[in-house]
Amino acid sequence: MTSDATRGLHGYLVNRLGRMIASGELPAGARIVPEELTERFGASRPVVREALRVLEARGMVRPRPKIGTRVLPMRQWNLLDRDVIRWRVAGPDGPRQLDELSDLRTAVEVHAARRCAAYAAPEQLAELRAACDAMAAAATARDHTAFTTADVEFHTTLLAASGNAMFRHFTEPFAAFLTAREDLRTLPDQVDPGVVESHRRLVAAIESRDGDGAAAIAHSLIEAARAEVAARLP
Repeated sequence: MTSDATRGLHGYLVNRLGRMIASGELPAGARIVPEELTERFGASRPVVREALRVLEARGMVRPRPKIGTRVLPMRQWNLLDRDVIRWRVAGPDGPRQLDELSDLRTAVEVHAARRCAAYAAPEQLAELRAACDAMAAAATARDHTAFTTADVEFHTTLLAASGNAMFRHFTEPFAAFLTAREDLRTLPDQVDPGVVESHRRLVAAIESRDGDGAAAIAHSLIEAARAEVAARLP
C-alpha cells in the first residue's frame, strides 16, 4: 500500500468511526477491537492504532489495559472540535447540535460585535467589507461554496476584531456551523439579498462605533440563520 493510500485509509477510518460514535451506532461503553477493524476495513494495525489515537484526542474513546478501547459518553467529547461537530451534524443529533451552536454564537458573537465597535482596526473593517462584497457576488452567482467561504471569513474577522483573544478559539466551531448549512443543503437556492445587506449594516454600525446597534444586528443574523436551518431540516 502506498503512503498516499495509507493516509487516505487513515482519514476514512477516522471519519467512519467518528460518525459511528456520534450517531450512536457505537454507543458509550461499546468496546472497539482493533483486530476487528483491521479485518473489516482492510487497514493495517498501525493505521487502526493511529485512527484510534485521533479519536482519543477528541475525547471520544479511551484505551484501558486489560479492558481495551471503549467509547466514552458524549459529555467527555471535545464538543468544540470541528470534526466532532461535523460528525454530530451528520447524524440524528444534527438538529440539536446546530441549535446548541446557535446558542453559543448568541452568547459569544453578539458580544464580539459590540466590542468590535470599540476595538476594530481600519484594516479589519476593510476585511469585513471585502467579505460582504464576496458574499454578494457569490449570492448573485448562486455559488453556495463561495458564499459559505465569504461568510466564514466575515465571522472569523468579526471575532478577531473584537479585541478579545479568547474569542478566536470559537472560530472553528462557528465556521463548522456555517459550513454545515451548505453540507446539509439548508441554504436556499437563491440567497436573500437582505442577508448580505444585514452584514453590511453590521459593518456600518461597527464603523460608526455603535456597539448596541452592532450587537442587535449580530443577534438578528444569528437568529435568522437558526430559523433558516430549522425550517429546512427534516
